[in-house]
Amino acid sequence: MSEALKELGKHLLNLALAVAVYLLIQPFLKEKFSFKVFIIGFLFYLLLASLGFLLIIFGSKLSNKED
Repeated sequence: MSEALKELGKHLLNLALAVAVYLLIQPFLKEKFSFKVFIIGFLFYLLLASLGFLLIIFGSKLSNKED
């Protein structure tokens, strides 16, 4: 179970990176910046990244208890 949580956390971090590129960086490059989209993308990035980190940490602590 601990390895599954770690892997899910890694996938969420990858998804957060994709959100950051698509919603935060790409509008700057295409010169179509919208403050509303930037705030929504930033909050979504923070949510996914923090959830990913929490799952990885929880999975690590769970694997330490199993040993």
